[in-house]
Amino acid sequence: MSLSEKGKEAGIKFSYMGSIIGIVLGIVLAVICSHILPALITPLVAFFLYDRPKYKEAVEKVLAQRNLEKEQEEKAREEDRLKEEKKAEKKIKAVQKKNRENKASLYENIYTVAGYILANQEELSEYIQNAEDVISYFKASKEERRLAVEAFNYALDPEFDVEEFVSNYLLYIGKNRDYINYVLTYALIIATVDDNIHYDAKERLVAIGKAMGSSMAALKRLFKSNGAEARFAREFEKQSEENLSESTSLSSFQSESSSSDNKKSKKSSSSSYNHTGAEKTSEALDILQLNDSATFDDIKKAHKKLMLKYHPDRLASQGLSEDMIAIYTDKAKAIQAAFDYLKKLYNEVV
Repeated sequence: MSLSEKGKEAGIKFSYMGSIIGIVLGIVLAVICSHILPALITPLVAFFLYDRPKYKEAVEKVLAQRNLEKEQEEKAREEDRLKEEKKAEKKIKAVQKKNRENKASLYENIYTVAGYILANQEELSEYIQNAEDVISYFKASKEERRLAVEAFNYALDPEFDVEEFVSNYLLYIGKNRDYINYVLTYALIIATVDDNIHYDAKERLVAIGKAMGSSMAALKRLFKSNGAEARFAREFEKQSEENLSESTSLSSFQSESSSSDNKKSKKSSSSSYNHTGAEKTSEALDILQLNDSATFDDIKKAHKKLMLKYHPDRLASQGLSEDMIAIYTDKAKAIQAAFDYLKKLYNEVV
């Protein structure tokens, strides 16, 4: 863009003040020198050394000011846009948090994922039994159970739109590491028979898990543990119920009967895992975030630290809902069951 075009854009008129002074001065010099040359040269010199630079400076100053104002306006608009985006994001996160606190929604997501990953399996009877065991463990209401069954059957349908499900999940639930891990863990448990998951089901679980926001590292940990944390939590719940049952029976039955029940209870508890002792020990240490070189002092410290972290009262003080606390309480149950197992193992060794 030429200087004259810039001047028009800036709205600055060219001033010939220097040239006029140059003409007057040139005439005076021409009279003194008795030569016309000063009268011709002086105005040109004044134009190029004064008028034009002055004009250029004024134009650039106006344009720079306008550019600055434009940048400030754009910055203000961008800040307003970011504020609006943050407000919208905050509202979305609030809705997502509320949705994550809904048990029925949680069970729907678990059973939708479970149904989807099992859609290609020919025989479903054992998986359906797993699904029944899990929903019973959740102590779901009739309505929650109905929604879970509907979600499971819906996802088994070949026409099930997994992309739409994932899109709705991310919109209404969002990316929450603990929530997605909980969903995938129980979907894995439902899809596992004799500690094995069919290759196709595993591939589908990886695909939908990644789409829902789980990392590959988290999925690898899930398959490595094979849902150990959830199994320990269920074992803890089962053991607690058996202990309560034993305590209640003492007032109604003779000591011989109680002793017999106790033996059966221990047998039931010990057979709740098909894993070898070494595998279960490794899983228990992994739940406590330890390796096989850990001492019993390490185990006690890890247990105390994790139980404090996931204590329901502490979680409640952080403003978490009862339903979300229930998810973390499952983790606390697994931690306690893992510690109890390792403590018993340690006492037997000592």
